[in-house]
Amino acid sequence: MKLIKRILAISLVLIMAFSVTACHKKDEIAVTVNGFEYTSAYYMCALINAYSEGQSEVQTALGDKFTADTDYFKQNIAGKKFEVWVKNRAIEILEEIGTYQKLCKDAKLELSDEMMSNAQNTAYYMWAYYGYGQLFEPNGVSFNTYLQFTVDSYYTELYFTHIYGEGGEKEIASADVEAKLYKDFLIADLLEVTFSSEKDSEKEEIKKKFDSYLKDLQDGKKTFEEVYNDYNKVEEEKEDDHDHDHDHEDAETDKTDTDKEEDKELEPLDKYAQVLGAKDTSYAHDHFDTISKMATNEVKLITKDNKAGYILVVKKDIKADPYYRENLDSMVRHLLKDTEFNKDMAEQFKTAKTDVSKYAVNRFKVKKIKEPTY
Repeated sequence: MKLIKRILAISLVLIMAFSVTACHKKDEIAVTVNGFEYTSAYYMCALINAYSEGQSEVQTALGDKFTADTDYFKQNIAGKKFEVWVKNRAIEILEEIGTYQKLCKDAKLELSDEMMSNAQNTAYYMWAYYGYGQLFEPNGVSFNTYLQFTVDSYYTELYFTHIYGEGGEKEIASADVEAKLYKDFLIADLLEVTFSSEKDSEKEEIKKKFDSYLKDLQDGKKTFEEVYNDYNKVEEEKEDDHDHDHDHEDAETDKTDTDKEEDKELEPLDKYAQVLGAKDTSYAHDHFDTISKMATNEVKLITKDNKAGYILVVKKDIKADPYYRENLDSMVRHLLKDTEFNKDMAEQFKTAKTDVSKYAVNRFKVKKIKEPTY
């Protein structure tokens, strides 16, 4: 009887020990790439991103055949089942992150305070206002993990700038950057209306108002700001607001001119100007070609396709404002060199030293990813 009790006691200890070892730890390492360790929650970030990419791939491939009832798991991507493609892509994402981190470490590059701030702001915005919190949190990803994932993504830009930025190994000549900038981008003051449920009589009234604005601008009777304020019913600043501004200016008088220059960020000379880009840019505008042919300060009223509305345009001079040369610099460099950069990096990704813990990874099922319902 004592022997039986002893065997039972030993068995109980073994069962408890097995239960402890089988339990997934909070910060268990799921994937290691080039010596950089990524937790299970971090892997889940990559898996969710891969899942979203896979959905986009399916939608693009099916085109008009895609419907809200399409079962992604019955589709193939590049000859692989959807679920398999997603899991493979998740590892690829981590290999890309790990490669950029290694390259930056080897080159002794660190994220600047500005990059860190941008990453934090982006993560917070996407989490709180773009619904990412409703997608990641139910799938076991905390904001802190998502934040780290976002911060790490900035190593891509850091390394790109190291190669193609000013002073980089393959620095793009300033003249080439400016040529591309002024070819593919312009700025203009826009007053735009898009019809929705307006009656014909209401559309005619809007047309008359825009025609009136057009003539006033062409004759120099009104500035764009006055037209903008009139259409949007913006009231002039109250006297109290001016007094407050003066109080603020008084508080600034204690600063030296040098301090003021350091605190001052470069801002657009024209606060109403909008950036418009050619079709292959992120600022692509339907009427870019038409507006690009206008002269500086020329005014034009453009009718939208199918008479869906109007755009009152005042073409401005992008070359005259240093704000755009500075703030569009990175975007233009990417337009010039992304194809080359991505090709070179694809070869680098192949050399990544990757170790995957199947025990940690296999518990995450693509089919069990929870999507938010709206």
